[in-house]
Amino acid sequence: MGAPVRNHTSLTGMKKWLADYRAKRPGLAALQKAVDDFMAEFDAREEKAKVQRMAAAQEEGWTLVTGNKGRKKTVDAESGVRVGAVSSLAVEEKAKTKTKESAVDFYRFQRREAKRNEVLELQKKFEEDKKRIAKMREARKFRPY
Repeated sequence: MGAPVRNHTSLTGMKKWLADYRAKRPGLAALQKAVDDFMAEFDAREEKAKVQRMAAAQEEGWTLVTGNKGRKKTVDAESGVRVGAVSSLAVEEKAKTKTKESAVDFYRFQRREAKRNEVLELQKKFEEDKKRIAKMREARKFRPY
């Protein structure tokens, strides 16, 4: 039982299943290499096909015109500022306000509580203003000199 058996044709049961399983799945490194090789070959084929299509189109006198959807997003070389795009500050500000609105008062009872608190606060300020105005009226005694 100590030494692994390389000839798994003589294996039976669980040991045979394990040997077959391991033989079918070589490991992450081998898989990554196979994927990288495939992608390199695929990219080469695609580039070759593109060159052939362009050559055939030029041979027949066609001019290839490609269109870009959306707005142009370029960066000014001198200042590093994006030209023709929405500023990142505006996007961040919009995202902040959106998250604040959605985070606060999500449920109906929260909205009602917020309205009730706002009304109570306004009533409190109104009463304070009334007291302040009354004091100001009392202080308006006639003082000619």
